[in-house]
Amino acid sequence: MAPFFMQILMDIDSLMTKWRYNHVMLAQRMLGSKTGTGGSSGYMYLRSTVSDRYKVFLDIFNTSSFIIPRQYIPPLTSAMRHTLHSVSEDTNGDLLDRRY
Repeated sequence: MAPFFMQILMDIDSLMTKWRYNHVMLAQRMLGSKTGTGGSSGYMYLRSTVSDRYKVFLDIFNTSSFIIPRQYIPPLTSAMRHTLHSVSEDTNGDLLDRRY
């Protein structure tokens, strides 16, 4: 579920970048080099917003390179499996510690 959700967020970010680019091109066609409608430097300012600096989910883009495919993850030891299995959720979604 998490990789799918991350992919959706990256897709949203990509679509926002495409929208920004289209907006830049529209502003250049409509305004040329005039001052922007919000008092900015216009086209040059808008063009600068199409960079990675303005990505909303840049951290997700960066962490996606660290996601390891499942087939390369070594199996858990019995002790680690027991430790991880000792914590679960109750019906309300609250964590329960089954070690005690």
